[in-house]
Amino acid sequence: MNPFKIIALIWAVFTIESASANQVVRIESAQSDDNVSHVYYQDLLVKILQNTEAEYGPMKVETFDMNVSQSRGLQLLDSDVLDVFWAGTSQVREQQYGAIPIPLVGGLLGLRVPVIRQQNLALFESITEAEQLKKLKACQGSQWPDSDILDHNGYTLERVISFNLMYSMLRQGRCDYFPRGVNEVYAELTAPNNQSLIAYEGLLLHYPLPIYYFVNKRNTELHQRLTLGLTRLVEQGELKAFILQHPTTKDMFPLSRFNQSRIFELTNPTLPEHTPVDNRQLWWGIESQ
Repeated sequence: MNPFKIIALIWAVFTIESASANQVVRIESAQSDDNVSHVYYQDLLVKILQNTEAEYGPMKVETFDMNVSQSRGLQLLDSDVLDVFWAGTSQVREQQYGAIPIPLVGGLLGLRVPVIRQQNLALFESITEAEQLKKLKACQGSQWPDSDILDHNGYTLERVISFNLMYSMLRQGRCDYFPRGVNEVYAELTAPNNQSLIAYEGLLLHYPLPIYYFVNKRNTELHQRLTLGLTRLVEQGELKAFILQHPTTKDMFPLSRFNQSRIFELTNPTLPEHTPVDNRQLWWGIESQ
């Protein structure tokens, strides 16, 4: 074959493969059967990409089968193994990665319900002061901002490296409770292994901690696309409708169910100063419906 034709063929294949690669957004897979809330962020990402097809073209989401810590998952953005990773934000994370600063669940990730063993219900019902809860041990992700927040506020915790161990440790009595976002807990408790656990709604922890999508800082086009898509969903009321209706989040409503709960307020020393916590369109409260 003519060498020029060979070069042309190779270039054509390379171009097709590159275009194909650009049409895929890679995310991590769910870490365990307990991590039911993973599907919410995956479905929302698909919706955002569909919402921006007119400007950027079609793009599909692919899961990358791995089980990594949050810090490692974020680092995989830098090595281009993953394209999008979602996590609670912090000053350090926003310095190192490209955050799309729109809370994905109305800021409700920081409204935490203790998941407990059913036999400990009376113990938690007797808690009226934060100092009582601080004497009990919480299971929490070792690299989650939540652990630093709990520690900063004087709570006792067991830092656990892997999500798939936390519910297991709670079931085994190696910790007393597992604080979960109200947006996560109800779907997670439907997992077959969690039938002995309950969400104790009489007591809540609250701190400002939005969960964002993060991308590689160099990937400006994807950052712009996700920002555009999320902004549209907020302005059109579609993000609110998505939160209210998605199978993994709908059971936390109405939020008025928590009006009589004891709420212990915590400060978040890792929260970036520019976080728009006063924007009621993005940040929901217990009075929201």
